[in-house]
Amino acid sequence: MNRPLRAVLATGLTLAALAAPSAASASAQHVIDVKTTRISYLQYPETGKARAQLRNITVTWRRDRAEKRTWVTVSGQLRDSGPGDGHCARLRLATEVSAFEPFKTAVTTECNGVWRTRTLAMEPGFDDFVTLGIYTSPSANNRTLRELTNPWGRR
Repeated sequence: MNRPLRAVLATGLTLAALAAPSAASASAQHVIDVKTTRISYLQYPETGKARAQLRNITVTWRRDRAEKRTWVTVSGQLRDSGPGDGHCARLRLATEVSAFEPFKTAVTTECNGVWRTRTLAMEPGFDDFVTLGIYTSPSANNRTLRELTNPWGRR
């Protein structure tokens, strides 16, 4: 009696597995496009003695076509000019939310004069670009900047 019951259960489970949508078909609905670029090195100030440095920079744009959502991730090794000099290296991503709203930012720092891997991510604002900045003083307007533009254009 156990064998027929096991056979019926096994057949039922097999049919249920075949009827359920597979993970592959579910994920096919949310295709994520990826484009990656690299920047070897940035420093602040751009010439002269570096007070903030960023190397091995990876810029990865992702787009979810189903949700019509795009975002960028920036990863790199950040280092300031050394402990005790009164400066911390700052890495910032910024984007304009709208023509009438202020910038949205994400910031990370390094203050010990040691190369540290840092990662920031953000969705671009209405103009479809994000500005990557490296600097030392939070109140200063002086920065080394790179504009990162959505590789797929307007959303």
